[in-house]
Amino acid sequence: MANNQNNETIRLTPRVRYRSVGEDGVLVHLDNGRVIVVNEVGLHIIRQLDTPTTRKALAASIAGNFEASAEQALTDLDAFLSELDAEQAIERNM
Repeated sequence: MANNQNNETIRLTPRVRYRSVGEDGVLVHLDNGRVIVVNEVGLHIIRQLDTPTTRKALAASIAGNFEASAEQALTDLDAFLSELDAEQAIERNM
């Protein structure tokens, strides 16, 4: 990955609200009314995106809290962040 991506901070857009439902999470985008349901790992990530954080910190947290290697955590995180980007649920800042 590019060096600038390592310094990038990511956070949940203020236009998204979420709640936990059991071990899963439900996100609602206030602008378009879209609802996104996430699993336990997704909810873990969403909770951390309440405040700006880095991709590296998120991946480390996933690897440390779930049975995943650092490489697998990063791969899965990138896929999840791409989905959140497509839903306009996160903001990225350099």
